[in-house]
Amino acid sequence: MADILELHEIVDKYIHKLVALHEVFPYQMTMAAAVAHKSAEKHKKFLDENAEKIEEDGETTSYKLDFKSFGQSSRLGRRSDRSKTVLDLLPRNFVVSYVSEYDSFLGQLITQILKFKPEIIDSKDKSISLSDLVNLGSVEAARDKIFAKEVESILRSSHADQFSWMEKAFSTPLTKGLNSWPLFIELTERRNLFVHCDGVVSEQYLNVCKKHNVSVSSDALVGNRLQAEKKYLRQAHEVLYEIGLKLSQVLWRKLSPDDIAKAETSLSHFTYELLIEENYKLAKNLLDFACCTLKKWDSEGTRLVYVVNRALAYKFSGDNDKCISILDGEDWSACGDNYNLCVAVLREEFDLAKKLMLRIGASGSVSEVDYIEWPCFKDFRSTDQFVDAFTEVFEKAPTTIEQVDNDELESQSENNEEVSENEEESEEIDDSLELEVADEA
Repeated sequence: MADILELHEIVDKYIHKLVALHEVFPYQMTMAAAVAHKSAEKHKKFLDENAEKIEEDGETTSYKLDFKSFGQSSRLGRRSDRSKTVLDLLPRNFVVSYVSEYDSFLGQLITQILKFKPEIIDSKDKSISLSDLVNLGSVEAARDKIFAKEVESILRSSHADQFSWMEKAFSTPLTKGLNSWPLFIELTERRNLFVHCDGVVSEQYLNVCKKHNVSVSSDALVGNRLQAEKKYLRQAHEVLYEIGLKLSQVLWRKLSPDDIAKAETSLSHFTYELLIEENYKLAKNLLDFACCTLKKWDSEGTRLVYVVNRALAYKFSGDNDKCISILDGEDWSACGDNYNLCVAVLREEFDLAKKLMLRIGASGSVSEVDYIEWPCFKDFRSTDQFVDAFTEVFEKAPTTIEQVDNDELESQSENNEEVSENEEESEEIDDSLELEVADEA
């Protein structure tokens, strides 16, 4: 049995991989589009030089080919078709990869929890032969094998059944009030279509979606093939980010309430990074969860930080009224200068914010790095009040110095130029890149 329940590393690795996939997808599509465009141009150039154009209607062009040129044209045409096919396959494969990373995360999460609370598994239904025990060499190894079998069994079930198992095993509701649940179910079922049915809608897909109140698209009819557009990929990333983080937080706090401080640190880390990256939509979702769904916090100070960050997420996403409403819902009069500074900045009371900065000073509760980096001060940093106060407090202007490796920078510049050239080349290509060239011998 593990002495403490430590989940941050598991969640951090999962989020790292999920975000990595999300960030690389546009570049993969840009490169694939450039290849498709170049392949189509090469085929068309061959036809223009070696065939007689006999008909052109704006969408397609028909050519009359000499027999000896037909084979080469066919090969170029097939290559062009393959490169265009990739534009459909890549988004589908990214959906599969997203869900695969979630499945891997869930397996690690449950394994860690079972090590912390092995009594969760009903021992009456679990057994291991004496010969296996002897071969394994220890009770701990036998326990790990039982855990592995249990996790494997869970992961083989549907994603909805996995949540049902967790709700029963951990005695806590997990889908109540989870607005993204229908999106999660549809995503995992669409993944199954991509893996097993080439994306073709099945009765099972529709039945599962109906059972979980999923609002399916109008083209989700039996026999139709579903795709994964850019908007759908963004939604998939956000849903799996949200589900993974919320699931870990709920179970962490439920099963190990003494570790709430670690859970808070983990949640604060991810919400702060979202604010730094200006992903305000996802930040609002998770900070709503932190402020309105969670009922216990490590301290009042931690809760107030969530409140401030929630307010700034709404403000910088364009909803200033909601920001003010959140701030008005708290009594800040008994709070320290650091909190009141944030409130003043978010209310755009910059003269007051300057006075508070001067009072906090250089060794107070807000550090030089906080002023430079914290998203709360995003707009404030460009004001005269901020520059004057910062210069007086730290006896220098608010500038930053960053050292970079020149060789690495030069290499990155060359790579960026190559990507930029590909982007320019594919700029005029539409999403479908439908360049149809009809061969007519």
